[in-house]
Amino acid sequence: MPEGSKVSQDIDNWISRYELRQHLGQGGMGVAYLAEDKARNHALCVLKQLTISDATPEEHAEAIRFFKREVDILRRLNHPGIVRLFDDCVTDNREYFLVMDYIPGNNLDEIIKSWGSFSSEATVEIAIQCCEILEYLHEHEPPIIYRDLKPSNLMLTPEGQIVFIDFGIARSILPRQAATRVVTTGYSPPEQYFGRPEPRSDLYALGSTLGQLLTGIRPKPLAVSAPAQIKRDVLPSLDNLIRRLTAHSIEDRPSSARVVRYELYRIYHEIHPDFVVPEEAMISATQSQETGPSSERQSRRPHLSKLLQERSGQYSPLVKKSHSKENPGNEPGFGAGGQQSNIWHEIKRLFQLFKP
Repeated sequence: MPEGSKVSQDIDNWISRYELRQHLGQGGMGVAYLAEDKARNHALCVLKQLTISDATPEEHAEAIRFFKREVDILRRLNHPGIVRLFDDCVTDNREYFLVMDYIPGNNLDEIIKSWGSFSSEATVEIAIQCCEILEYLHEHEPPIIYRDLKPSNLMLTPEGQIVFIDFGIARSILPRQAATRVVTTGYSPPEQYFGRPEPRSDLYALGSTLGQLLTGIRPKPLAVSAPAQIKRDVLPSLDNLIRRLTAHSIEDRPSSARVVRYELYRIYHEIHPDFVVPEEAMISATQSQETGPSSERQSRRPHLSKLLQERSGQYSPLVKKSHSKENPGNEPGFGAGGQQSNIWHEIKRLFQLFKP
C-alpha cells in the first residue's frame, strides 16, 4: 500500500532515498525524472515534482489541488492497468513530490507518430483493455471518472499491457459535488465543458481515442468520430461502435464500459472466428447492463496480434515511418488553429442541450 503523505520533511533527507537518473519531461505544472529507489533494490521509478511558474494565485491553488487529488486517488487504486503510487512528500517549503512505478514502453500518441495508425484488430485489443480499466474505475466506491483518456495518457508496455497514467484531473463522483470544468480538446464530450462529467464521458473519450488509433489523425473537437470515412478498411461494426461512443447526447452512448467490452468481444470474433466469446457477452446490451457490477468481472483477453506485439517491443521492431501522417496544423478541424477557431462556436450550439 502507498505510504501516507509525508508533511514538513526536510527535502534532502527524503530525496536521499532516490537517485535521479535523467530528466523525462516537463509540463505546465510539473517535471518528471527517472530515478532509482535505493530502498527497493534500485528499482526504477518516476519522481514527479510540482513546478508552477508565471501563475496567478488562482492557478497556483488549482495546480496544488490537482496534485493532491492525483495522490489521493492513486493511493486508493490497485489495478495492473493503472500506474502505482508508492510515495509522496510535502516539504517545509511547500514543495510537492510524488513517486510512481516506472512504466516501460511508450505512450500510444508517440507510437502513432513513429509507426502510423493501428489496424482494426490491434485497436480492438487495446479497447478491450481500456474497458477493463474503466470498469474498475467506474465501479469503484465512490466511482472515479478519469476525464483525460487520450493516446498520450495510455502507455503500451513491452508485455502488451495498457496502463493509464496521469490522474491529475480524475475525480470521484460524490453526491452534489460540483466538477471542475477541465477539458482536453478533441477528447472531451460536450457535458464536460459544462462541468457535468459522468462515467459515459470517459466512453466518449475512448471513442475519440480509438478513432485516432485507426486513422492516425487527432479527433475534431465535439464531433462524432467516423474513422471509416478516412480509412476504408475499418470494420463497419467497429466504426459503428465508435460513432455511438462519440455521440453528443449521453443517452445515445453505450450504457457502460462493460457493455462496450462485450460488444468488442463480438467484433473481435468477426476477425478471429475461433475466438470464444464469453456467454455473458452474447446477451443483449440491456440484459448485460442489468447484471450489475457484482456479476462477471473476469475479462477474456484476446491474444495480442503480431502488430501490437511489434509495437510493444515483443518482436524485432519494424522500420519506423520517417514522417508522421498526422494532419498538418493549418488544416481546418484537426490542427490547433482549426480547433481553437471553431470550438467555441460549437460549444455555444451545444449549450442548449445542457442548460439546467
